[in-house]
Amino acid sequence: MHAVVDAVRLFLLTILFPLVAIALLWARSRRPLGGWVATLILALGVAGFSILAAPWGWFGMPLRYTLAATLVLAIVFSLRRPLPDVPKPDSPVRGMVKILVGLFFGGVAVGALSGRQVPPQPIELAFPLQHGIFLVAHGGSTGPSNMYNPDPVQRYAVDLVALNRAGMRASGLYPPDLKRYEIFDKDVLSPCRGTVLSFVDGLPDHVPGTLDAKHLAGNHVVIRCRDAAVTLAHLQQGSLRVHVGSTVSMGQIVGRAGNSGQSSEPHLHVHAERAGKAVPIRFDGQWLVRNDVVRRR
Repeated sequence: MHAVVDAVRLFLLTILFPLVAIALLWARSRRPLGGWVATLILALGVAGFSILAAPWGWFGMPLRYTLAATLVLAIVFSLRRPLPDVPKPDSPVRGMVKILVGLFFGGVAVGALSGRQVPPQPIELAFPLQHGIFLVAHGGSTGPSNMYNPDPVQRYAVDLVALNRAGMRASGLYPPDLKRYEIFDKDVLSPCRGTVLSFVDGLPDHVPGTLDAKHLAGNHVVIRCRDAAVTLAHLQQGSLRVHVGSTVSMGQIVGRAGNSGQSSEPHLHVHAERAGKAVPIRFDGQWLVRNDVVRRR
């Protein structure tokens, strides 16, 4: 039931609500100007929120690009629509509601876009996955782009999922079968040459939607990468290939992606810390933000 509620809520915010706002803009001319501006603010704010801040691994990246293209077409068609001889005046209350809703969602979109600002002194790491197309589920330097932002240790953490041929993270919206998630069982690579500080193995991979609050990181490995401790979390039970004190090379397989610990679905969580404080991460020189796509051979 929880999965159904999540799917319905995300569909409303990510797909339906933006399409309604875009349709309102598409259907009207730019006269009267005040009403058109209010509708434009609504469409830009709501669609911008969806395009920049929504979790597009659920519905597929092609649909995200389609929504963005539809917004552009709506603006063009609205500007080209013939002006009425006698324009029908808009209700001031309706116009104000449109503006307020658009500004609210637009503010979140701007916050997600601001997540592309790179904090000072990031650590340079290699991307920890290979052979596939990967989506950033959480990442960036602001709350709207990264749910870990309030945490002083994991503020710049990155959550990664893999995309299938449909551009979705799984075959289905929220399937209970772990094997239907594209990232499950993929090799996880060491992002640096370093020393293994600690690891946990043996915790079960649970059904999506079931969280293990006692073991937050689940099966994981912590690697000393230069002066920072890098954690690779939610690994598959029994997949780790390291031991404490061993030296790992950059690109060496350390385990496989799973769904252990406090993980709502299979993904790879990566964060770095130094003296108990979060360290920004760049993978192969790239600062990754929510909905960024990484292609690896």
